[in-house]
Amino acid sequence: MNGNQPGAVGAGRQPQLRNPVLARRLPVRDPSVVPLADGYLILFTRKGEGSVADRAHWRIGCVRTRDFVSYEPLPDLSADGYASPGDLVRWHGRWLLPYQTYPGERNRLVYVELERTADGLARKGEETAFLDEARELPWNERGRLIDPTFVRHGDTLHCYFTGSRPIAGGCGHANLLGHAVTDDPELRRWQIVSAEQPLMGVMEDAPDGVENVAVFHNGSVWVMIYSAGLVEQHVGWATSDDLYAWQVHGRLELSLQHWMRDKHGAPFVWREPDGWRMLLMGDTDGYTSFGMLASTDGLSWQPLPEEGPG
Repeated sequence: MNGNQPGAVGAGRQPQLRNPVLARRLPVRDPSVVPLADGYLILFTRKGEGSVADRAHWRIGCVRTRDFVSYEPLPDLSADGYASPGDLVRWHGRWLLPYQTYPGERNRLVYVELERTADGLARKGEETAFLDEARELPWNERGRLIDPTFVRHGDTLHCYFTGSRPIAGGCGHANLLGHAVTDDPELRRWQIVSAEQPLMGVMEDAPDGVENVAVFHNGSVWVMIYSAGLVEQHVGWATSDDLYAWQVHGRLELSLQHWMRDKHGAPFVWREPDGWRMLLMGDTDGYTSFGMLASTDGLSWQPLPEEGPG
């Protein structure tokens, strides 16, 4: 989150909300929130029924809500074969939303230009690939790019992204965080800050790396909240004075609820008049849903009250 206007989930309305705030029959993943004048759009990765390897089962889904209690389904934002929406940012007079191709071995980062309307968002063209050169970074051994997050700060657009490398002596891969910046209105020319080594990656509490970052300024410092680990996913946090050098603080301690019992990650953070909100993906018995957390300072977080697990 990096510039969205505050929404309407204030402290006075919070007691009516219960976690999880959004649960669907088919899996929901990777939330992104766009505050509106009278509510919110929630963008997310929508996984359809069928093989995870079939691109026809992956799209950017969208719902509208006024209160995080009732929801109006909207048409999918993307065609088949896309996932993981990032932050909607205003860049040189255009609203841009980044996401990724999925599935595949060499995923690409893309963005789409959107128009903000009275009803929400409307597309203004097809997806445009960007930052393909990061697929060739020496540490990005699998040559794939996923989970883009845009942060606009002054005349610079930052993009945090994830690459991957095989786990030494084991199965699967580890995800590593990259960082690039541009001042190009068309997003064609990038300086890759993390060209020689990733910004963040394998850590003691995340042996298979990190992904899905949320970046925002809490009034004192830049804060990054990220998914730590894949098999035993949780969230970690880091802080920075300049968006370039980050101090990693490790696991973000949260009070666990039933909807997030097995895993939790893919955070998205936005500003409200009385503090900060986080939408978080939780996993219990392979079933994913979204829950909400609140914070007054963006550093310590409490989940909303929970509905009974039944």
